[in-house]
Amino acid sequence: MKLAELLKIPFLLESKVICGFQGLNRVVRSVNMMDAPDIIDFVKPDELLITTAYALKDSPEELVALIPELSAAGCVGLGIKKRFWSAIPQEAIAVANEVGFPLIELPLNVSLGDLINQAIDSILDKHADTLRNALKSHRQFSSLILKGQGIPEIVRDLAELLDSPVILLDQRMNLISASSHFREQAYQDLLPQIRESASQLPDEERTSVSFLTDAAPEALNYIAAHPIMTYQPQGFLLTLQQSAELHQLPVMIMEQAANVISFELLKKQAVKERSRRYKNDLFTDIVNGFMTSEQELIHRGKRYGLSENLPSLCIVIKQDDDLSRRGPTLPLSEEQQLSKREEMYEVLKEAFRSRGHSFVLFSNKDQFVLILSISIDKTAPVDAERMLREQLTEISDDLYHREGLSLSFGVGNPIDRMTDLPVTYKEAVEAWETAYSSKKRRFVQFYHVKKLTDLLRMLPVEELKKYYNDTFKELNRLDEKERQDLMRTLVAYHDNNCQIAETAKQLFVHRNTVVYRLEKCEQLTGRKIRNTSDNLRFKVAYLMEQLIDAD
Repeated sequence: MKLAELLKIPFLLESKVICGFQGLNRVVRSVNMMDAPDIIDFVKPDELLITTAYALKDSPEELVALIPELSAAGCVGLGIKKRFWSAIPQEAIAVANEVGFPLIELPLNVSLGDLINQAIDSILDKHADTLRNALKSHRQFSSLILKGQGIPEIVRDLAELLDSPVILLDQRMNLISASSHFREQAYQDLLPQIRESASQLPDEERTSVSFLTDAAPEALNYIAAHPIMTYQPQGFLLTLQQSAELHQLPVMIMEQAANVISFELLKKQAVKERSRRYKNDLFTDIVNGFMTSEQELIHRGKRYGLSENLPSLCIVIKQDDDLSRRGPTLPLSEEQQLSKREEMYEVLKEAFRSRGHSFVLFSNKDQFVLILSISIDKTAPVDAERMLREQLTEISDDLYHREGLSLSFGVGNPIDRMTDLPVTYKEAVEAWETAYSSKKRRFVQFYHVKKLTDLLRMLPVEELKKYYNDTFKELNRLDEKERQDLMRTLVAYHDNNCQIAETAKQLFVHRNTVVYRLEKCEQLTGRKIRNTSDNLRFKVAYLMEQLIDAD
């Protein structure tokens, strides 16, 4: 309890605060007796000391020196029974005022033992009352859940118990629930700043306070925030208050509400995970061709938004390798992996939903698979592909800059029958693997190159080798390292749409190095890098190299 409260107990009613009044708001957790000036090594934080000052009666200067040390050690104050002093030394009073350390003149008719016992009893009684109230609030919040109500009702009752606005935000600072205060425009105007403040808070299991720079109604300019935790951070429970001080009872009530909310979220998460697992298993079977009945496929897929009326295609989405990491990294725990995949799922779902797409999203091992329903103008498939490429590139850029997610997309061809989903899925996987094998990152790869490869496979291998060697000529005669550097530069140059700056960035070299290597390639091959027909020849030769090596 606060020192000012403690001084109101019967044995201390006749006591008198001599100085250090600014320290009366300090919290007292224990009371102890000082019988020697070497007490400093035994002082506990938030402890009130009482003494007869017998050991100091002949050396008041020791009290003057002791006061700053006691204050620095977290001692709440010093109660002195003036049996051996006619008055507390003025030098001690001056120092105590300077550091805000209360000196209290104790009544002579009360023994120090009785005073300690009653003080500790009062502190324990108040703590017991606090615990009883906290337990009562926990029962109140739990009963709401048992009666079939949920988080909004918990937030409502918490606001009533604290007589203060309450808000619940998830880990991404989205609003889950708020008390009725936030129906008022003045509180709604505070939401952006509340979100910003909460986003800076640590994910630790303790209540913290932050300041609102904008004026809030009723001078509620401080936020007390308690984290919501399950097996992963889930957000924050926040209440507005008028000071930066954390009072024990409101904090404990917030903790009880947060605990009940955590259990409710954990229950919902378990239900969601079970449903998600069923969905993942269903659509994994579909795209792997284990479900051949179109009627069953459509019937079961409709529950998740699968459309039979529009053409569809599959998009395989994977997170790129983190090239910035050096050396081995510790593997993520199962909970961390689940948390990471859940976060990516929600981010991807929101990205496509916000752009008005009709889709089914599920995960299959280390990849996310999107079955996208599309409206394609049969007369302009190239334009439809261009528009989809632009949208996927926009999503990729947005998630990279906003969420720090580096994702790559492999896109299959549209299909009209649901039973052909395995076909477009396989195409999307191969499109992704083709771009990945070229060391690309954050790419959007459509399944078109594979068709040309199929045509090339119809030619004899000897003809492929002849065309390949004729394309690169003297380039093939160089030593292996120099040839690999030049070939890698040439391939990267064409993969990056003949952009020198992007080529240099992908290869981690200077642009002048790229220019030099390309000029050398022109000299050795006798072909112009910027010539359209020669460019086409190079690209065809790259595909032939894959077929020759495979043979």
